Formats: sequence, structure tokens, C-alpha cells
Amino acid sequence: MKRFGWALGCALMLALTASVPAAAQTVDSDLGTNWNLRAGFFVPERSTARAAEGDIWLTVGAERAFYQTDRWAATASIDYYGSGSLYNVPITINVIGNTKGMRFGTGAGIGISHDFEQGILGFTGNVLLGYQLAAGSNKVSFDVRYHYLSTGHGQLNGWGFTFGFQF
Repeated sequence: MKRFGWALGCALMLALTASVPAAAQTVDSDLGTNWNLRAGFFVPERSTARAAEGDIWLTVGAERAFYQTDRWAATASIDYYGSGSLYNVPITINVIGNTKGMRFGTGAGIGISHDFEQGILGFTGNVLLGYQLAAGSNKVSFDVRYHYLSTGHGQLNGWGFTFGFQF
């Protein structure tokens, strides 16, 4: 099952990036710009995780585009979601599209986490659907992300609801 997840994630990333046209590419070398900071809450899927640490957990993250076209961006992100001793720190490479304010995308990477028993490292993925609330140089967005972690028996899978600010 893990091999299937890896293969599916790689195929999806390849399919999304292969169809992106090469026009209007930008790569910003100034590390002080093009950041998206987000914060919100996370709702774990499993009732055992909710019973142990509460129904709503904190989530925060930082993301930076390293390749961009008119409608697509490839980003690197680091997030945190958790409560008490249960948490995950996903470090992912993402592909994010933006059409008329609608945001959508997916990402894959590694998750540094701690479940009920131990700290573990596993494959992590996310699927994003959101909306850009304010345009301009400092964009504001609202996103819903489903976070998946291959380890921990699904205890750290769930839904993140965040507001993001780009500068």
C-alpha cells in the first residue's frame, strides 16, 4: 500500500508539472519576498486522537514559491499541526494552481511526527482547495487542506482550515 501511495503521488506531481507551459516563468532570488504564512485550526480524523488531545488543534505553516508561471506555482513548505504530545511537522513540495481566485493543489514530502507511542518519520501528503480573499502584492487566502501521514495508524490524518498572508 505504501508503494502504491508513493507511485500515485509521484505520478500526480509529474502529470501536473508536465502540463505547465514554460511562458512567464519567474524565480525570485530574494529570500525576503514571496512567502505565504498561514495559521488556523486542524481537526483530526480519528476519534482516539480527538479524545486524547481535543477536537481542535493548532496549525501554522510557512510556504515559499521557487518556480512560478501565470497560473501555477511550485512551492516548498513546512507546517506544524498538533496538540500536546500528538503532532506532525510536514515538509513538502507542492504544486498549487490559481484560477480566478480559486486555489487548488497537492503536495508530498516527509512528516516528522509523534503519535501515541513514539516519534516517527513517514510519507506525508496534502490536498488543497482554497480561495484568495484579497489580491495585490499582499494576498490573503483561506484554504482547506486534507493532511495525510503514512505512519501512526491514521491518528494524525485530518483537515486543516487556515488563513494565509503572502508578502
